[in-house]
Amino acid sequence: MLINSTALNKYISYLFFLIPISLVSGPFFSDAIISIIATFFIYILFKEKKISYLKDIKVILFFTFCIFLILRSIFSVNVIDSITPSLFYFRFGLFVLATIYLIKEIPDFEKNFTKYLLYTIIFISVDAFIQIIFGYNLFGMKISISDRISGLFGDEHVLGSYLVRLFPLLLALLINKINFNFKNILIFIVSISLFNLLIFYTAERTAFILNMIFMVLLTLIIKKVRKILIISFLVSLVLMGVSVKLNENLYERMIQQTYAEVYKDQKIRIFTEGHQNHMKSALKMFKDNKLFGHGVKNYRVLCRDPKYFEKITSCSTHPHNSFIQLLAETGLVGFSLVLFIFLYVCKDLFVFFYDSFSNKEIDNKKAILSILIFLNLFPLAPSGSFFNNWLSIIYFLPLGFYLNKFKG
Repeated sequence: MLINSTALNKYISYLFFLIPISLVSGPFFSDAIISIIATFFIYILFKEKKISYLKDIKVILFFTFCIFLILRSIFSVNVIDSITPSLFYFRFGLFVLATIYLIKEIPDFEKNFTKYLLYTIIFISVDAFIQIIFGYNLFGMKISISDRISGLFGDEHVLGSYLVRLFPLLLALLINKINFNFKNILIFIVSISLFNLLIFYTAERTAFILNMIFMVLLTLIIKKVRKILIISFLVSLVLMGVSVKLNENLYERMIQQTYAEVYKDQKIRIFTEGHQNHMKSALKMFKDNKLFGHGVKNYRVLCRDPKYFEKITSCSTHPHNSFIQLLAETGLVGFSLVLFIFLYVCKDLFVFFYDSFSNKEIDNKKAILSILIFLNLFPLAPSGSFFNNWLSIIYFLPLGFYLNKFKG
């Protein structure tokens, strides 16, 4: 029985709106949602003869990468753990194409998604602030012993990682719709200041650094909010200064511990010693198979091998850097594709930066999305596993909006 296309588009869009809140429960529900969307999109491709979506060079490159992952996994040390994520990695590409399709085919899709994303971020942020003030969130989840805020994420300290990637997406979708009158300027300053404070309270240092880079790039590139962001930043500094005075644990982790790890043995370190050992171990693996790497998720197996051992802290599930992980597990082949995407976005950012200071009009929405994708791939920050499902969903979510002018 054939499914009515209008009804199918409607159901897919409803599923899409659930993605931001589903990410709170971990990867299972959000991954199930994007897998269903990807499956239905395959049906749409053939039913509506939208095969032209698959002919774009960016799409061809992505699916070539997926085929490479599968072939490399077959010949890896740990075939089972490697083949499973590789075999279904294509779903993320189909999800991006489905996003582009929904934006084109459903008039209010982007508007409605923005609304649900806004509600989700407000709810999660209010819940987290309640945890800061009362020690418990709305669902009775207690603040950690070290006073680190996690809100609805419970024992998982990923609230900062979640917000620092979804808030820029929300801002990108709203930036051209905000009328910056006095009332909205005041709301914007308060919102940005409290957002910066919340990221600080999560005590996730990578999220905090990425957020600061985001705010700096946003201030430099987006002219219409430049002065407002400078005021917001100054307010944020005052709030964070008061917070570390009142909260000893926050001061210890964000100031003392960070200083001790960054400035150690009279040397400035970008990464902690543990992360450095992970990366050194991964680079040893890369040197053994420079072209093709050792296969997806094989770092966690090979790091136990004395051949790649780099002190007691050298073994983990991943080397805590996406590009070095790609070198170890996919070699120059996989690394080159992701590097191409990163450089492509860097090129866009450079153009936006140049145009902004040349008083030329820029696409504010695409500029913010470019900053977000740049930060998702930022090579000088510790990261989770590149092939982690939860992170992959967050990384691929803004791509459809970024590429929505793609000709399908």
